[in-house]
Amino acid sequence: MSGLWPIMHKEFLHIVRDPRSLGAALALPMLMLVLFGYAIVLDVRDVGVAVLDLDHSVASRELVELLTADEAISVAARPASTREMDHLLDAGRVRLGIVIPPAYGEDLKAGKTVPVQVLVDGTDATFAGLALGQVGGSLRYQVTRELEATLRQLGRPGELPGLHAKPRVFFNETLNGTWFIIPGLIAIIVMLLAALVTSQCVAREYEQNTIEQILVSPVSGPALMLGKLIPYVGVGCLQVLSVTVASRLLFQVPIRGSLLLLAGATLLFLLGSMALGLMLSATLKSQQLAMMVAFIATMLPSLILSGFIFPLENMPGWLQAISYAVPARYYVVITRGLFLKGVGIEVLWPELLAMVIFAFVLIAVSSSRFRRTLG
Repeated sequence: MSGLWPIMHKEFLHIVRDPRSLGAALALPMLMLVLFGYAIVLDVRDVGVAVLDLDHSVASRELVELLTADEAISVAARPASTREMDHLLDAGRVRLGIVIPPAYGEDLKAGKTVPVQVLVDGTDATFAGLALGQVGGSLRYQVTRELEATLRQLGRPGELPGLHAKPRVFFNETLNGTWFIIPGLIAIIVMLLAALVTSQCVAREYEQNTIEQILVSPVSGPALMLGKLIPYVGVGCLQVLSVTVASRLLFQVPIRGSLLLLAGATLLFLLGSMALGLMLSATLKSQQLAMMVAFIATMLPSLILSGFIFPLENMPGWLQAISYAVPARYYVVITRGLFLKGVGIEVLWPELLAMVIFAFVLIAVSSSRFRRTLG
């Protein structure tokens, strides 16, 4: 390892002498965090609904006010007929329609069953499910309130008989979808940028014909890999620090766990991700090709097979088996556990062990790929 420090010094000089690349490496994580953080929305927000009120009573107006009380749903159109309602849905001007039947208020006071029709654009099944849940909950609340009012009029006040669920939400009490997205997004950003940054290190030596100087020097493969890796780990730490602070300031995501444990897990994840880029760089010997392969090898698996958005439990068994080879899977569990749950190493040790193995294997493989010959 005697050649470690000269390689580190050489790589550090290369970083500081290219301020534009360094600035882009530090600014890109913030840009990705802001774009993805605000663009990926899993909640029902500001959904335009068309309301066809065929009753025009006080009760029907109260129902509409109840549905739009939390501002997740707003009245975007008031069609005059079912044909106009169908046209709005077909044209995509609204994605949700509510039809209040005639005599809604009178039938409700009389204790009769009153059907309220909810029309949903099912093109986006995820949105349709969330929207139906939102509207259905509001309608159930309205029915319960009306029944309790009827009981009071009959002189029998009290809670309605039957099953009453009182849910208690842990860790994300307000069910804020952004709190779920941001910790996983940090993992995706770190994995992608770390591999891209280091995917050109060794390939650059081949393209600039400086590899001969390294090959004839008394530098071993591990010393070369670590010497090129460590300076970029420092850059990666700055990237993670910036997006972590931004997630707290911009999106108010809490950090309930140990910052020291988060730093240690991040360091392991950075070592493994950057070692992957070094391995590709040493193998492909072309900066452009290595960066392209690094992008594909990190972005797609991290997005799809890490549990970032799509639950792994819903995937086929063979895809779940492949996901165990995706390091972002483990880091996503760690970040969400530390940010939202505040758990410690007694819970996260399997994921930490997996990342230790991942980093060790990739550093060893990248070192073995370095040949002391030009062949």
